Amino acid sequence: MKGIPLIISAVMLGAVGQIIMKKGMQIYGSVSAGAVWGQLIPILKIPHVSLGLLCYGLSAVLWIAVVSNVDLSLAYPMVSLAYVIVFLASWLFLGEQISMVRIAGLVLIAAGVVVISRS
Repeated sequence: MKGIPLIISAVMLGAVGQIIMKKGMQIYGSVSAGAVWGQLIPILKIPHVSLGLLCYGLSAVLWIAVVSNVDLSLAYPMVSLAYVIVFLASWLFLGEQISMVRIAGLVLIAAGVVVISRS
């Protein structure tokens, strides 16, 4: 599975970008979907938001290498690992509460990734 480390790197960068961006938006405050364009410049001035977007960009560059070397039917389901990473990081670093129902869903996602990665 030569592409697995590359896939994991791309997915990790995307997940880290989510957590960092969330921290930045906690600093900035709430914004609606309709108002985001009008507030984009001040939002991008929040270092966490810019760093989160940079992580996304790097993730996309790595993903280009992934899709050029690995079957998409294997690689794309691995993106769901980001759910697991973000779930755990949200609990650890953002103090979000998690329910047993969410944990059960997370276990199902992780099990699916394991099954697909072994095929």
